[in-house]
Amino acid sequence: MANGSASHLSPSTRPRVYPAGRAVSLLGACAPELAGRRLTIEGRRIQTLRFGRLALLLAFVDQQAYAADEIERRRAEPGWLAAEARILEQAVERARASGAVIPMRLLTVFPHADALEETARELYPRWSRALTRLGGKRECVVHVYVGPHATASAEPYLLRVTQRASRSSRPPAIKAEPAVLEHAQRIWRDCAAASVALRRVQTAGRRGALWSAAMLVPDAGVGALRAALESSIEAGARLGVSAYLEAPRAPYSFV
Repeated sequence: MANGSASHLSPSTRPRVYPAGRAVSLLGACAPELAGRRLTIEGRRIQTLRFGRLALLLAFVDQQAYAADEIERRRAEPGWLAAEARILEQAVERARASGAVIPMRLLTVFPHADALEETARELYPRWSRALTRLGGKRECVVHVYVGPHATASAEPYLLRVTQRASRSSRPPAIKAEPAVLEHAQRIWRDCAAASVALRRVQTAGRRGALWSAAMLVPDAGVGALRAALESSIEAGARLGVSAYLEAPRAPYSFV
């Protein structure tokens, strides 16, 4: 399968498909029907190219500006990192409106087209399985607070949630009044029951935060998760507990 995955990229078309002297930023692997789509996000041109039974969501970027050591240096620049995260998020969400997409890690960049193709051939089976497993599912995030609280910041989702998601599906240890603790644990159980997978998200010391978690749910299961939260509103209000559900997204935290 891996050897045949590049058969759609014939030598005669590669100069047109892959511009010379450019690095390749890989944003996602998509269902094949998305091949040929073109987007422009914050001035960056993004396209999907067919690769076997997948399509690759990618952008061509400056080789020097996106060299490995330069990327590592600039990870410490919040503004630059946030801009890169926004571009990936918007590209994935816009592509997802037309078909299944699995996002790549933020700043998955290859120095040239050959490096991309080598990795794509190697990981083709894994990406195909991930697309089958996750393509029909959505990621939602639940945040639970008590008392006066600061809600989630305006940081991009990848930085605010995905990079803080652990692999643990166990509820965190919470210090709270017994009634509040019991209610927060009940919300966790109800939400977990409506999900096929769950990952705890570090709350980064937000005021009033009890817990946050990313939930993986089937396309048709978002309503059940929303209903589980709505059923807790009245009891939560009496205890000063608030719960928020973020809109469904691509499965960033579960790839």
